[in-house]
This record gives sequence, C-alpha cells and structure tokens, in this order.
Amino acid sequence: MSRHPILSLAGSMLFSAACSSSATGPGLDSGGTAGEDFGGTSARAGSAQVGSAGATSNAGGTAAGGRASNGGTGSGGVSGAIAGGGAGGVHESSGAGGAALGGSATGGAAHAGGGSSAGSGGAGGSSCPGAGHITYTLTKSASPTATEQAAYDRITIAMDKAIRYYDCYTSITKSLKVSYVPSVETADGNINGSMRFGMNTTYMDYRTAMHEIGHTVGIGQASNWGTFLSGGLFTGTHAAAQLKAINAKLSTPLYTELHADTQHFWPYGINQQSEVKGEADLIAHCQMVVAIRQDLGL
Repeated sequence: MSRHPILSLAGSMLFSAACSSSATGPGLDSGGTAGEDFGGTSARAGSAQVGSAGATSNAGGTAAGGRASNGGTGSGGVSGAIAGGGAGGVHESSGAGGAALGGSATGGAAHAGGGSSAGSGGAGGSSCPGAGHITYTLTKSASPTATEQAAYDRITIAMDKAIRYYDCYTSITKSLKVSYVPSVETADGNINGSMRFGMNTTYMDYRTAMHEIGHTVGIGQASNWGTFLSGGLFTGTHAAAQLKAINAKLSTPLYTELHADTQHFWPYGINQQSEVKGEADLIAHCQMVVAIRQDLGL
C-alpha cells in the first residue's frame, strides 16, 4: 500500500496511488505490481508519499516511563533517541525536552499522545495499555544469498519493533505472512495478512512496517472504508474523538480534522517516514488505527 502525506506542515501534499486499495485488490503474493509507490513518480494532489529516506535514530538513549528502542531504560525524560528529546527537541511544542512517551520533562509537551506521568509505559516499557497479539511468519529461501539474508535481517528488525508498538498500544490480533519480493518497489500490505518488502532497504524500516500493518488490519482495505469518506475527510465518530483527544495535548495540532483518501488517513497514518518525529507519533498512529477500526466495525 502506499502512503499519504505531510511533506511539510505548511507545504503542499503529494500522493502516491500505487498500493492496492481494497480487500479484493491484486494478490500481493503474485508479483510486484501492487507495491507501494512512495518515493515513486506518480502523484496527485491531496496527499504524499512515504518517501523520506535517511537514517533512523532509534538506537541508544534512555527512556522516561518506557525504554529506548534498543532496550536502554531510565526515568523521567524523553523516550530514547527516537523521541527527539533534548533541549528544544525536534518534536516538542515548548520548553526543554518534553516527553514523547507517557511522562513529562522540563516544560515540554510531546508532539502527540504523550501522558503526564513518568513511568506510564511504552513499547517495551513497564506497562502497556493494550493487549495486542500480532504475529508474523517471514518466508525465506532454503539457501538464501547474502543479499536475501541481509534483507531478512532488516525486515525482522523492522517487523519486531513495529509489532511491539501495535501489541502495546492496541488489542488487535492478526497473523501476518511477510515476504521479501525484490520486484516490489517499496513495501505493501493487504487485509488478507500479506506483507511484502522490496529490495530498497530504505523501506525495511519499522515506520514503513507500522504503516503496512495498518493496511493489513483494515486501513484503506476494509470493504466499508469508502462509506466513511466525504470531502476528503474520514467521517467516523470514534476516529474524530481520538484525534480530538490527541490534539488536546498539543499546543499546535497538525490537523483539526481527520483526512483520508481511498487508501490512507492523516495525520498519524505514517504515510511518510519523516512524519515520525518521536515515539508519541508512533503511539498516536496506534491510537488512530484502533479508533478507525471501531468506526469500521472491526
């Protein structure tokens, strides 16, 4: 599936439409034609591709009320390198080093979804509000080449981290079949449980994996998805309430309404890797997926 939007908060939006948008779309195990096209050239007004490359800063760091992505623990500040903390951190609305995952720091607020008490949990933290159970099987060659093995290793890291967030912040149960298909341009996911990663290592990433997991659990794929689209918005009441709750914690919300097209939603759809400025955005993604699924009756 492809991604949707936010190249900049004030800029125009581009959108890639290469991903299959319905539960009855092209079979995702039959070739690369249904691959995600973020980073591709086809675009249309209203949304954007998940095409932002660049290294992820998900190692090291200590956590406040959770732990960093590589397992470091701590107490009282931001949640590791991926949270973008520090004085005047990249995703803080004010102050120095606001907390991105539950917890707060000196005068700062997380970009989205943060709580107010340190130690309130997180992916790998001391507690998790959800009880998700997403599993996957990675299809592998019997005698993998060095390139294949490197891909398997990257995909495993991406999937394991993505699933930690889904299991911690949702109660979704899903069994996935994941494969490495070099002909896929980026990555894709289908409600039938199939996920594919292409040869471009940029997309062997936990943020891409979270976006694609969203598709496998109904985002842009549920048979009644289109009934909730009107004027470029997703009209579900649960989703609207969840976005309002997230925005209530922000000094400057990204959007006051939940936007959507035939395949994606935003904000917090992780339609570009660059949308994720901190752990709070990953949590907000999970929260929005849960609320949208409620509207869809899933």
